[in-house]
Amino acid sequence: MASINENPESRNVPTAELNPHHVQISRRLYKAAQDAAQTAINKYASENEQQQLEAAFSIGAAVEYLGRAVVASHDPLLLARHDSVESQIMLSRANTSGALDPRTLRTTDSSMIWGLLQKLNPKFAPHAGSRGKGNPPSLVSMVMGVRNSAAHMALVDKAYLEDATRALIIIVESLHPLEAKQEADFWPPDLMPTIQVLKDENSTAVARRFQAKLVYARAQLERLLNGMNAEEQERTQAMLEARSLPLMSLVRHKDVEQTCPACARLGVATYLIEEGESEGGWQETRGGSYARSGWSRALYPFASMFRCPVCGLHLEAEEFTPAAIPTELDEEWEEIDDPFIDWEPDEDYLRGR
Repeated sequence: MASINENPESRNVPTAELNPHHVQISRRLYKAAQDAAQTAINKYASENEQQQLEAAFSIGAAVEYLGRAVVASHDPLLLARHDSVESQIMLSRANTSGALDPRTLRTTDSSMIWGLLQKLNPKFAPHAGSRGKGNPPSLVSMVMGVRNSAAHMALVDKAYLEDATRALIIIVESLHPLEAKQEADFWPPDLMPTIQVLKDENSTAVARRFQAKLVYARAQLERLLNGMNAEEQERTQAMLEARSLPLMSLVRHKDVEQTCPACARLGVATYLIEEGESEGGWQETRGGSYARSGWSRALYPFASMFRCPVCGLHLEAEEFTPAAIPTELDEEWEEIDDPFIDWEPDEDYLRGR
């Protein structure tokens, strides 16, 4: 019989301390949560439907990965399905090899994860529990609802997507403390301005979208220029800047060069043209009377969109103001043909009816 004072290491019994596999599970999930969350923040404000779908998928993935990472940091065995002995062995101390077989591994479903988190991390309880009939859904329900709409029906509502993005940030705030990490460690530095604006309850939806688009455009350009020297970077940006940006539109519009707020290169602001009423001009004759001297009408350009050929920034009209781009241009006038040149009086007019 083994002595109570016997060194446990001599018995070759695996322990959590001797099994780095346990640590790697939570770290892998934590890193996956970071990557998915960054994708969500970068793409949620996009006007592109495919990128909106990617953001919705990523929000759901980030929340679930992070929740599972927290559970795994306590004990990976908690992730195993209760009716799968093989999975329990894989996620227990009995698995000294660290190998996981994705073909046979079965883990508990998401609803069980949220229940575990409420027990393990009381701070998370308000975000996962049911709020009762007539009350808004919990943050987890909001996030997973947006994710499920995208996954099952390829549907994304921009307003709900932003709400879910803000919910993601609050959930991260509750769950991030793994390995004594600070919340700021979860997000890359370039995303922190966007995170702060999203957390600000007094910020407007326009300000939040503008900030997110700005950060994403800068990151895209940085990736494009990575590895180039200064001369190559300038040449590449100049070539991109010189590109024309065709716009397929049947509506009368005017393109004006404006400085891009993301990369400081020249982009194109498109203004739609509202045409005023036709007005006839008058000219005094020698006899002191006045005669028609032509027709003209006012043109009123108002903001439609901004596009940058260098960093890819795309802004809607309501985002012109935070970008310091004029929302309207000065009124213009154009000469037009006499609108009544083909007019002929009908019988009612001649008879004064």
